[in-house]
Amino acid sequence: MRTYRWHGCTVQITKKKVKHANLRIKPDDPQVIHVSIPHSMTYEMAGKLLEEPRILRWVENYRKKISEPPAPPRMQNEEKLKHAAYYRKHLQEVLPGMFQKWETALGVRCNKVTIRDTRSQWGSCSLRTKNISISVWLGAFPEECIAYVVVHELAHLLEAGHNERFYGILDQHYPIWRSCREKLKKGIC
Repeated sequence: MRTYRWHGCTVQITKKKVKHANLRIKPDDPQVIHVSIPHSMTYEMAGKLLEEPRILRWVENYRKKISEPPAPPRMQNEEKLKHAAYYRKHLQEVLPGMFQKWETALGVRCNKVTIRDTRSQWGSCSLRTKNISISVWLGAFPEECIAYVVVHELAHLLEAGHNERFYGILDQHYPIWRSCREKLKKGIC
């Protein structure tokens, strides 16, 4: 077995009776990457394997995933419906004014805005239809965070991808977007 430091992690490479190299990160010890390699593979080859872009992405994504705060406790259905109804009403009150303000500022126009019970994202934008969906759960956050999602989705009407130009639009029109994004990621209401 060989052990060494790599990108802030400890890598343990062990030769085993396996056909292909295996990488594992255990949730209880996320700073250690366990690599099992066939006896025919050299330790140097295993080290080069770690430098492959797909492996680097996998390690990075895994580390992000385990560093994210745990999801809030699940609400009972009745309580969940009550909260969703309150958040929906709040969004129905604030979104029209926000969209009017930011459509004018960005020089774009969306066709339709819907509020949906989505879990995986705060908002989405269809470039084909120019429809925007906003998560009902965004209503739990401060208005500056709601405005950030509105600006973010409207910015997609100017630039489809999350690239330098897209982030330049956010920087120009909503300079506090980074702090709002962090609040949303951490669930800070």
